[in-house]
Amino acid sequence: MAKVGIKCLTYAKVTGGGDGSAMVYSGGKMLEDYLCKAELKENRSKQQEFADDHQIDGENVLNNVSLLLELANNCESIKTDMLGHEAEGEDLIVTGDDAPFVGVGYITKNRFKGTVTFEPYWVYKIQMGSDGVNAETRKENAQWGHENLSGDGLGVVLTEGGKTYFYAHRDGLESESLAKTWLKNKAGIT
Repeated sequence: MAKVGIKCLTYAKVTGGGDGSAMVYSGGKMLEDYLCKAELKENRSKQQEFADDHQIDGENVLNNVSLLLELANNCESIKTDMLGHEAEGEDLIVTGDDAPFVGVGYITKNRFKGTVTFEPYWVYKIQMGSDGVNAETRKENAQWGHENLSGDGLGVVLTEGGKTYFYAHRDGLESESLAKTWLKNKAGIT
């Protein structure tokens, strides 16, 4: 299946949950025309046990996930909500405060043998940071500058004595509107 598109940057501030209960979010937003790229990676520790000159056991454990977002436009609300920056009048102030924990999601558009489906993703709890702002002089062709946000997601336990959850996704949805509804439900957007 080919991923042929991405859209609908969605996020909400974590206000509670985990430790055996469902995540609670507030201030959820779904933004269109902001997201250029998303890279969601599983970070694992792999261990192998050897005896008698061959492998006899192994372990492959998910430690956390990392998320990289490439944004065409990084509006003030993204910077205040996701990075913890502060607005003072018309200025955006970068402070030394920790970024808040947020849930973050997006939708990919997929195509396989002519059939188009939509796949929403949701990272339950993550702190994002800016990878910097770069600008470049105009050359023969326009240089589109983007800002990258990245972070490492934390595992959350959503049920008492349950498993650790890092992210969720839903494969094979027939319409973009179904994928948007799924994301809004995860982010607590009504």
